Amino acid sequence: MVKKIKKTEETEKYVRSPIVVVMGHIDHGKTKILDWYRKTKVVESESGGITQHIGAYEVLHKGKKITFIDTPGHEAFSKMRSRGAKVADIAILVVAADEGVKPQTREAIEIIRQNNLAFIVAINKIDKPEANPEKVKQELAKENVLVESYGGKVPSVEISAKIGKNMDDLLELILLMAELENLEDDHKKPAEGVVVESHLDPRRGATATLLLQTGSFIKNDFLAIGGFAESIKILEDFLGRPIESASSSMPVIVASLQHVPVIGDTFASFEEKTDAEKFASSEQIQQSKKIEPLTEETTIEEIAVKEKPLLEIVLKSDVAGSREALEATIIALDYPEAGVKILKNELGDIVESDIKTAQAGKNIIVCGFKVEIGPVIKQLAESNGIKIIIKEIIYELIDALKSEMSDLILPEIKRNVVGKAKILATFKLTGTKQVIGGKTTYGKLKRGLKCNIIRNKESAGEGKILQLQQQKKDVNEVAEGMEFGVLVDSTVKIQKDDEVEVFEEEIFKKRL
Repeated sequence: MVKKIKKTEETEKYVRSPIVVVMGHIDHGKTKILDWYRKTKVVESESGGITQHIGAYEVLHKGKKITFIDTPGHEAFSKMRSRGAKVADIAILVVAADEGVKPQTREAIEIIRQNNLAFIVAINKIDKPEANPEKVKQELAKENVLVESYGGKVPSVEISAKIGKNMDDLLELILLMAELENLEDDHKKPAEGVVVESHLDPRRGATATLLLQTGSFIKNDFLAIGGFAESIKILEDFLGRPIESASSSMPVIVASLQHVPVIGDTFASFEEKTDAEKFASSEQIQQSKKIEPLTEETTIEEIAVKEKPLLEIVLKSDVAGSREALEATIIALDYPEAGVKILKNELGDIVESDIKTAQAGKNIIVCGFKVEIGPVIKQLAESNGIKIIIKEIIYELIDALKSEMSDLILPEIKRNVVGKAKILATFKLTGTKQVIGGKTTYGKLKRGLKCNIIRNKESAGEGKILQLQQQKKDVNEVAEGMEFGVLVDSTVKIQKDDEVEVFEEEIFKKRL
């Protein structure tokens, strides 16, 4: 449902649908809001068509479309959320009524300000007994976000995505704000937009979700995307239905690409392949940021510190957004005691080549995020002693990696001196075993403990007490002031007047 503004020979202008990004702190209900609209507003009864994470989709409210960008909530996805804000017209700032302003709330507010975005505050979870919307508004005021009921200009709505309360009111606010923003576009212009999601499909090859910000293209056009010229072989709407054309504000799926584009890559459409190739090879596109698999040469030098153990990782992810976020988070796992090195960073399920890469060295593990591994590959890994970690939640994967890194850290050994003795005589020497006599001057001596041999106030070496005797009887320990005979195992030849410092060892295993 597109409202036509005016049409001339040169232009064809329309009011386009608003593009909306949902932002806020983790667990404040962003996903619940999106899920509610997916189930109730996605093209009537066809909402079941969304079977995978595509990054963007349309909802229909009173005959008008709204495009939502789905950005993950974990803090590692801050780059993605920032990109999402830059391509959106309107932001929804979600704040839980029972928790109020949190760190990622402040981060979202900063991104909104940096991008000069119109936004709406959605106070979620008002169905909870402990909900306190007024407290939320007060906390927002401290962040210089004044909602309308507090004399400001920011619209707000109190909702419950769990039970659906006031969810239509939120859509009404979005459409009202979109009217005020006067969103126009010219459909005769070539399309320009951004990649909001991408992955490697085992059946259809490189696949991406594109969001058209302006203009339009048809299936026969060519795209300059991520530094490459691509033909549009498969074009679908966000529900996976084949379409012949796309226009501004639409999220579409393109498949059978030659390369997997990176989230945040821009694209432009062309009627001729040569024009797309020329644009793709231009300096502007070639300098755009790409995520390449890390190798020993490209890994950040600061992480490859030779003096500390490194956990080497073969990383496989479901989609490009996950890959980028995981790479940034894993690289940040740099501690004085241990570090990481990403040997391989690719999309798709775990395959035989990943196991072979892990066989090439020590301390290498294969990590998967929302991917699968077949029974044959799993057996191959087990038979070669390759550890595989697969997780569905980013926190759990990072915790598992930190645990693996902790196992590489050498334990810290603390010595506690429990006794000292003066050597009064030496007797028998057989190899490294020596029989000596002495007197305890401090604490007590214990059988089985290690000892430090001190000569002229400096350490001459170490040994171990194998046997203790008092009055020719075997004992386990000798108290202060008592004389003794002792069998010591040491490579140092103990002499009269040496001191023996006996110590216990405490082993501290550090966990990251």
